[in-house]
Amino acid sequence: MEAAKKLQRYFICLQCAEDKPTKAETLRKEIAAMEEESKLKDELIQKQENRIQDWKNEFKHLLDKHKAELERV
Repeated sequence: MEAAKKLQRYFICLQCAEDKPTKAETLRKEIAAMEEESKLKDELIQKQENRIQDWKNEFKHLLDKHKAELERV
């Protein structure tokens, strides 16, 4: 009877081990998630840089406009 319980525990442990992903699989998933997050953040950074560049251009245009007005006066 005791041997049957040990065998049953052994097979249950084997079954649980099969359901768990390996360390390598877990790391691959984490790396993929980090790469995706990095990609999204890079896109956000690029959008912000474009927005800042647009603002710089707009401010330069306004500055030139004000300088031209001051020169007329």
